Amino acid sequence: MSRIRLLPRSAARRIALIGLLIYAAALLPLGIAVYYATHAALQRQIAANLAQLSDTLQTDYRNDGARGLMQVMARLHGAGPIPQGAALFAADGRRLGGNIETAPPAALGWQKILLRDPREGPDPALALVSALPDGNRLVVAADLEALETIDRTLLGVFAMALVALFGLGLLAALLLARYLRRRLQPLDRTTAAVLHGDLNQRAAITAAGDEFDRVAASLNAMLDRIAALVENLRQVSADLAHDLRTPLMHLRNQLEALHDESDPAQRQARIEAAQAHTDEVLALFDAILRIAEVDAGQLAKGFSVLDLSALLAELADSLQPLAEDSGHVFSAAIAPELRVRGDRQLLAQAVLNLVENALRHTPSGCRVELRAGIAAEPDSGTITVCVRDHGPGIPAADRARVRQRFVRLEASRSTPGHGLGLSLVEAITQAHAGQLQLEDAAPGLRACLLLPPYRDSTEIHP
Repeated sequence: MSRIRLLPRSAARRIALIGLLIYAAALLPLGIAVYYATHAALQRQIAANLAQLSDTLQTDYRNDGARGLMQVMARLHGAGPIPQGAALFAADGRRLGGNIETAPPAALGWQKILLRDPREGPDPALALVSALPDGNRLVVAADLEALETIDRTLLGVFAMALVALFGLGLLAALLLARYLRRRLQPLDRTTAAVLHGDLNQRAAITAAGDEFDRVAASLNAMLDRIAALVENLRQVSADLAHDLRTPLMHLRNQLEALHDESDPAQRQARIEAAQAHTDEVLALFDAILRIAEVDAGQLAKGFSVLDLSALLAELADSLQPLAEDSGHVFSAAIAPELRVRGDRQLLAQAVLNLVENALRHTPSGCRVELRAGIAAEPDSGTITVCVRDHGPGIPAADRARVRQRFVRLEASRSTPGHGLGLSLVEAITQAHAGQLQLEDAAPGLRACLLLPPYRDSTEIHP
């Protein structure tokens, strides 16, 4: 059996309906409170008028006696919308006079009584019974039938106001539902298009700059990121297949040649060549996995405070023989007391990649320089680690593209590598909350790591 839906499916309509119910729930007690407050105010006013009338009549009785009081009571008509009257009773209960007909009072003070109306019958009334000095009793009363009429009028007015306000609330709820539906439709269309594979669809952003626009902007930024990742995945897949094809084909050829190779020396050479091709494939996968590991962002949990100056000094000592073997001139200038929070192995890998790129892509005899210090901007405190060469450099139009995985410029096709060096460097730099900058050194290229400094030196690891 299907479940009965108490609320509409549309979230916008549910919000509007719930808002209307809350509005009605707040409006009804307000109307009731106003009604009872008005009723109580009228009752207090009636009681105050009766008390004042009783005091006046008692004064008249003391001054003019019963005859003067009778004359005053005969002229009473009541003040305001509530008719008032009075009657004088003897101590034995006989009615002596007055302009109202009622039974003799049984007690003194405030009480509810019935007035005799020859046309409409008994009417309820509020009465104040007072004892006079000679034992007689004075009854002043106000007919409550008029108060009941006023109450019914108030109830009618409140009912009409409630219906009108509820109608306005319903209209406001419908307009709100329409507005929410209109603002949410672009987001719904965008997500529906993405679900059908269209990653180029984007949500419209208005000039209002409200929460819906901020959600739309976040959604668009997320879709831009997803589209970039998907495109990068496609590129990586294609480039990976292309880069793996050559070493795997060489490996297969070497293995096939081993079947017919009888010369032990040649057989050993082919085995070593096959191992070299296998190592090349494994190195490629290691680089890809390393980049993925850094991109995952989990390595920051194991970061510690490092003496970057000491680390770079060690790297400079180890890179000097490598540069001399390749025919390059290598120099280093490292400022002292440079401290960062990060991973020692990753930072060393990033700097090593930059230096190896400079040695690999510049001709023999070129100078390669490693410089580290504090940025020149005032109060920035940013640590810069720069590798500058005097080679051909990288054109400005290609400096963003070379950061992508497997991207190799035409001038680098003849050199070893897979185009992952700068991708790994940028991933490591971003994992350390830094930036990788590629600049024209005129001549050559300057590749700089911009890293935030660590200012608390209580925990130092060399």
